[in-house]
Amino acid sequence: MLSINQKRIEELIKVKISMLLVKGLKDPRLDNFITILNVKLAGDGRSARVVFSVIGSEKQKHDVLEGLQSARGYIQMRLAKEMRVKYIPHLIFELDDETEDRVRLVEKINRLSEESNRE
Repeated sequence: MLSINQKRIEELIKVKISMLLVKGLKDPRLDNFITILNVKLAGDGRSARVVFSVIGSEKQKHDVLEGLQSARGYIQMRLAKEMRVKYIPHLIFELDDETEDRVRLVEKINRLSEESNRE
């Protein structure tokens, strides 16, 4: 079970990375619509899994993953400047493909619901 401090750090990392993405990193691969869904801090606080989603083609998703991995050092440096924690975790970026599937499913349900209401 995570302590309140670890949960606070996870949320802070999520917000800080989101802000960096909004302000824009210089990598053109990161110009897509990227959403940070979750940050999961390891028990020792030395690493964190950052789960994100991208709406776009498979190539765009792959490019965003490469862009985030390339910008990892810069992102960690910015986190170190803005956070007061003993260790800045090593960031591990993971793409969540299920979000786009969920969006399609909701759209399909809405479409079927509209069709049944017309009849």
